[in-house]
Amino acid sequence: MASKRILVMSDSHGDRGIVEEIKKTYLGKVDAIFHNGDSELPADDSIWDEIQVVCGNCDYFGGYPDTLLTDLDGLRIAQTHGHLFGINYGWQKLDYWAQEMESDICLYGHLHVPDAEVRGGTLFLNPGSVSQPRGLIRECLYALVTVTDENFLVEYFNRNHQVFTPLTKEIAR
Repeated sequence: MASKRILVMSDSHGDRGIVEEIKKTYLGKVDAIFHNGDSELPADDSIWDEIQVVCGNCDYFGGYPDTLLTDLDGLRIAQTHGHLFGINYGWQKLDYWAQEMESDICLYGHLHVPDAEVRGGTLFLNPGSVSQPRGLIRECLYALVTVTDENFLVEYFNRNHQVFTPLTKEIAR
């Protein structure tokens, strides 16, 4: 497989400007752009052209799918917000679903906390929140993932598009 690069953001909570800026910065430079829900924007907003987006628990307009499965030349990416899989309470439901989808990467949001770890050969990635961070890391973040046959390189960026180096990690596939 040729290396793939994906951009992942989540939980923008009405901040259309940051979604637009991230899209403008990365469109054409990555293989796909994902938003993991809680945008609080209408599903028919033109901002979503060329972005894979799912429904979050605060997306009251409707029109978004609860989950998506994207195939990038054999790289399978399962995407959800996370609330429907009880991510607040544990990994089991999300892990089972990712296995069922035979995903290489499982994207989720909801927690507003950046995290990247491999479980059973699948990379589980939460990009944090681009607008309302929670937890110990109080940075508004999004993630850029470079995937090769050997590893996942996960880099987090702040709203100024600067690498947030404490979270950068390379994980074997």
